[in-house]
Amino acid sequence: ALNPSTNNTVIVGWYENATVYRYFQSSICTPLFGLDRMYFTKAKAENCYLLPEEDRTFVIGRASKDGVGRGFGQQNFWYAESAYARDELIPEIVNFFETHKGMRINLINKDFAMPEKNLFPLNETENKKAEALFDNAEYFEFLPYGYRRYHQLNSADNAYSIAKALASLHQYNSAIDWYEKVVEIEGASWDINSCFPYLYQQCEMYQKSNNSASELLQYAEAEDPAVRHELYSILADNHYYLDDVAEGIIWLKKILAESNDSGLLNHTAKVKKSWEELI
Repeated sequence: ALNPSTNNTVIVGWYENATVYRYFQSSICTPLFGLDRMYFTKAKAENCYLLPEEDRTFVIGRASKDGVGRGFGQQNFWYAESAYARDELIPEIVNFFETHKGMRINLINKDFAMPEKNLFPLNETENKKAEALFDNAEYFEFLPYGYRRYHQLNSADNAYSIAKALASLHQYNSAIDWYEKVVEIEGASWDINSCFPYLYQQCEMYQKSNNSASELLQYAEAEDPAVRHELYSILADNHYYLDDVAEGIIWLKKILAESNDSGLLNHTAKVKKSWEELI
């Protein structure tokens, strides 16, 4: 990525033992509460490295300046197939990776957790800043303010803002805890309970996701075909990941029997066929 202070292209991080897809892949379901994810690279979290800004020191050249085969061209990707890359640059990069692994900043740490001190009330200026950060989806920056708010007033609204921020930051286990706080404070509701099937699924708690999705089918909101069929999809996916493919197919058949959405019908039919081949 570009270092704005030097205008150089530098290594900011890397993925080890990654799978790189030719086309974007979608997450295993479309979540009811609006957090959708597309990706084209997959790797285990422990094999992903992000460097602190001060350690992003390895410069990758530009072809316009260093010559063809020695760096990026007009677009910001480069397959590094030249003799220079093979014999000089790539060995240097590999060595850089090995010597900088300990500098990673993307660790599972306390940065997302509620601090134990400095939870003093927000002043008027901080309140306005917190609102702006949340409204602009700057959730990581919002969290410290959100925690201070909740410490001052244990309200459902304050717990919800923390839960939504954590979910959007992909801190799913922590988000579940905070959504559960919301339920404890104000009771069950569609808006909150509809978050759980997806969060449980992302944490590989497939049976909990099933239970939650099944409960949601009893809500009035599930009379909307799009919502109901999404819940069917979640249930189907969960059974697939629980190695109960036959039960998953039953939920796919429900979609095929009820839906008028041609795109959903085509996709479901293909999935059903591939699953039937497994059994």
